[in-house]
Amino acid sequence: MADEAFTPESPRDRQRRRGGEGGDCSRWVPAVPEGASIARDHVRSALRHWRLDEHTVERAALLVSELVTNAIVHGGRHRGSPPRMVWCHIQRTTDTVRLSVWGPPGATVPRPRRSPEDAAGESEALPESGRGLLIVAAMSRAWGTRMGRVNRLVWAEL
Repeated sequence: MADEAFTPESPRDRQRRRGGEGGDCSRWVPAVPEGASIARDHVRSALRHWRLDEHTVERAALLVSELVTNAIVHGGRHRGSPPRMVWCHIQRTTDTVRLSVWGPPGATVPRPRRSPEDAAGESEALPESGRGLLIVAAMSRAWGTRMGRVNRLVWAEL
């Protein structure tokens, strides 16, 4: 599954269809430890295809990795079985890159364990896990969640 092909929509295709610059692409990511790596490669490929700067590409790759890991680790806990797949979607507009990850709902709404301000300068006091959404909150322009009956969406914007 790691080498499953996907084709990001070119900015010109979107411009012709809807007016304005943009593009989007999606793919299923297996809910295994390698899933985050697959999602990072997916994001890097799409953003490089759209000719975004390397700083944005790497920032987006880190963010999607955290979102996918969160979906894999916490999704489906209340149903007793972990997810098999999560859905990763990238959308680019003229001034925004939005990363969205859908997975099964967890037992709680995703939120950082501590605010970035509370955790500032105390990285050694925090547990090794549980920092993903702190990273998302600190590195994104905006982020949020939507809970549904059968899935949960966590998104971040650059």
